[in-house]
Order: sequence, then structure tokens, then C-alpha cells
Amino acid sequence: MRPFLCAVLVLACAGSSAPSPAPVTTDYRDLEQAVVRQVNAYRVRRHLRSLGVDSALARIAREHSRDMAERRVSFGHDGFNDRVKEADRRFDFSEIAENVALNDYPRARTVTVAVDGWLGSPHHRENIEGNFDRTGVGIARSGDGTYYYTQMFIARSRFSERRR
Repeated sequence: MRPFLCAVLVLACAGSSAPSPAPVTTDYRDLEQAVVRQVNAYRVRRHLRSLGVDSALARIAREHSRDMAERRVSFGHDGFNDRVKEADRRFDFSEIAENVALNDYPRARTVTVAVDGWLGSPHHRENIEGNFDRTGVGIARSGDGTYYYTQMFIARSRFSERRR
């Protein structure tokens, strides 16, 4: 069995309105790329190698964020074992981890708030500083304006992707 780590972070503005189940479907790839840039900048400052981005891992993360935003699953790690199995079909990895977060900050601040929150949390920071080499980030936004974040990390066993 592969070791895996999960961490959850909730960052919400005071006075937020009650959640609405209606999702807003928009492309947040620019925000996803900003998460990777901020996480990699942190890793470099800590003398750790930058994480490579994998589109398949990002797709898995994005799907989980959409599921949370659309209230198909609770905020957190529901279905993590399914995401591990999905990643296992694509990669030969020795370790996998996941961070999730949510916040309703404005678009200009949401990424920094999420990443700073992760870095301020020992379990999230442990994942960010882990001996991983690939990452995928997925962001979705619900109808009430809340951003849902999922960042997955893997350490590939043989540095080769499976092609199935």
C-alpha cells in the first residue's frame, strides 16, 4: 500500500452568505497556474526542486473541486481513494498527497489566501515540502462565489508515466 497524506483547510470571509448549490462553470486555469507558481517559488526558497505540472493530475484535481463546488461531495477528501486509483492508472508513483481549501476572497487575492493558508498549516506545508515531483491543481467556483481548491502531489517511482 502506498503512503498518502491528506490535509484540509477552510478559509472563509466573515459574514459569508449561506452556500448555494448552483455552480458557476468557468475556466480557472490562470488561477491554477498561479497556485503552482506560488508553491514552486516557496519550494525553491526552501532549496527544494520545483514541481512539474501534469495535465492528467490537474484534471483529477479539477474534477474534485467541481464536485465540491457543485455539492456532489462534502468539502474535504471524500473520494480520495478513487482519485488515488485514477492517478494509479496514469502513473507509477510511490507517494501521493492532496491539499484542499476553500475561500470566497476576490479573484485577485484568492490564490494567495489559499496558498498562504496551506503554508500556515503544518499538515498542508508538509505536503507542499514533500519529496514529490509532479502536481496538478484544480479550482472551481460555486454559485455563491466560493472558490474550491484541490492540489494533488505525486512522487513517481520510476519517473515514467503509464500509458493506458
